[in-house]
Amino acid sequence: MSDFLWRVDFKVTPQLADGYEFALEPFCAAVTQYLDDDELAQRIEAYAETQPDEAALKEAIKAVAERSGAPVPEVTITKVENKDWLSEYARNNPPLHIGRYFIYGSHFDGVLPAGKISLKVEAATAFGTGEHASTNGCLQALDKLSKKYKFRQPLDMGCGSAILAMAIAKTWGASVVASDIDAQSVHVAKYNAEVNGVGGYILPVVGDGYNTPSVSRNGPYDLIMANILARPLSMMAKDLAKNLQPGGFCVLAGFLERDANWVFAAHRCHGLRLVDRIRVNGWQTLILRKL
Repeated sequence: MSDFLWRVDFKVTPQLADGYEFALEPFCAAVTQYLDDDELAQRIEAYAETQPDEAALKEAIKAVAERSGAPVPEVTITKVENKDWLSEYARNNPPLHIGRYFIYGSHFDGVLPAGKISLKVEAATAFGTGEHASTNGCLQALDKLSKKYKFRQPLDMGCGSAILAMAIAKTWGASVVASDIDAQSVHVAKYNAEVNGVGGYILPVVGDGYNTPSVSRNGPYDLIMANILARPLSMMAKDLAKNLQPGGFCVLAGFLERDANWVFAAHRCHGLRLVDRIRVNGWQTLILRKL
């Protein structure tokens, strides 16, 4: 084993993190990410066992940024002492138990728990594993809804890793439209769905919101998941209401508690009422229902 590793470090917009993580796979043995101090940026750290091709790695990162219309992040590559980062990565990213859901990564070598819905998603995609509070809140919301309701026409808007779409497919056996503006995220979503045995239940779609043909064509929906950010959620409230069946539910997340009331207000004026609030570490998830 080498005495040194190479650490790749940069910050990105949280909702684009999955695409960057996927781009790092050819270069790095392990990737992790966490919310930065400013609460609106995701810091990505990756570790390579041999010195990566810096030019090729940065070109891969640049390609993700350009596809998403985002600024190219400033990437730092540093040689660091090998402290068995891969084992530490596994220790720091244990499986998660959220309601009926069990989320684990490829480093997990234990027995999957009986009576749980297991979802295999790499811990690197923090906004899409349940590790992040907003995804955790969404999974709690699905767990609550599953005790009283059945859904047959669900939509995961801003699907990212597709963890929510996969949870829906495994909970209700329903086909799910999984849409994201970022093509790389949709590629990751498709891969994750296949790995979890629900590839035939999930329709991955690249598009910008509810005007995407595959999204509008498959509606109206009885359940819409939207784990995005406060401002785009509020701007899309009217379109969400149009695409939601009367009596249908939506789960909104991706915002801090301080923003929850104005996100709700944007949807209330389009006929949605509050059913429940879920609070996790300063973040809030709303369950709404169309009148």
